[in-house]
Amino acid sequence: MKTEPRLLHDVGLFDAVFACVHDKDSSLRAGTMFGCPAAFVGAHLAFCVYGSGIGIKLPAERAATLVDAGRAFAFQPYGRSAMREWVEIRIPRERVGEIASVLLEAVDYARDHVSHAGSSAPPASAPHAQPGRH
Repeated sequence: MKTEPRLLHDVGLFDAVFACVHDKDSSLRAGTMFGCPAAFVGAHLAFCVYGSGIGIKLPAERAATLVDAGRAFAFQPYGRSAMREWVEIRIPRERVGEIASVLLEAVDYARDHVSHAGSSAPPASAPHAQPGRH
């Protein structure tokens, strides 16, 4: 049985990205999502490192603007279809500061989801949907 080689995620890139943003917003916490190093606000994913790229969740309109401007491209992890609210940016670790504003937009977007999730009770069948309190 042939298996696909395991994708290696650039943990050093994640460390650089996380440090850049965590210095500006200490509510961010590190974790993993589908094996990728990822950053969360509460239970909501803000960005991750997939291979050697940074997957960033933003409002769909903002994501489209970045792709149209050539600053990012569609994020398609594991060969999936492009996702409207996600972009991928590839940048060397030493230049991560150049995209800090986009990363902070992702953190704000995740935070907005946390605050909206807290305004209405999640369904009883989804206790994992409740964000943690800060």
